[in-house]
Amino acid sequence: MINDATLYHGDCRDILPSLDHVDAVITDPVWPNALPTLTGAEDPHGLFASTAVFLPKLTDRLAVQLGCDSDPRFLSAIPREMPFFRACWLEYAAPHYKGRILYTGDVAYLYGVPPKSKKGAHVIPGKKVSVARYGTEVTKDQHPCARRREHVEWLVHWFSERSVIDPFMGSGTTGVACADLGREFIGIEIEREFFDVACERITAAYDQQRLFA
Repeated sequence: MINDATLYHGDCRDILPSLDHVDAVITDPVWPNALPTLTGAEDPHGLFASTAVFLPKLTDRLAVQLGCDSDPRFLSAIPREMPFFRACWLEYAAPHYKGRILYTGDVAYLYGVPPKSKKGAHVIPGKKVSVARYGTEVTKDQHPCARRREHVEWLVHWFSERSVIDPFMGSGTTGVACADLGREFIGIEIEREFFDVACERITAAYDQQRLFA
């Protein structure tokens, strides 16, 4: 337990059934074309499908971030109780090359109950451009495919209200975003080295918020 964050080292499929309801799951699962060194990369479809079965009872809303070169048919495992309501483009101000692909950013797919209409948020947006470059916070030796903090903070801001779970926490970027925005956070990570990085980053983020509160 770290302030308003609870972090688990283990398999999310063992831990999710014991957790209380939250208003959003925001995550970056092991993609279909993930690096082979990542746990679950040998069967990302099976891993995600066996995780998705827990989501309808666990949350009102799901945001899944995938690379722009990842096959969205991967998401067919999401239960029908969580209807799709929009895609969001998470763009890079400075794209890079990945083979012949100009890698322009990621895509977040949103399912479940859309956020309520309220002052300043009557329209549900669909685009965020990150001006940061890869590696400004998390190096490749800490995590080989860390997400942009700007993108994750945007998703947390728009698609959660109080509490967030990330069942594939990685280096903890979702937890850092929750600290910055005053959300409660539950994170799960199976690989010990990434879990330790996440603990360090999330502890520092919540400590900083407490310092300036």
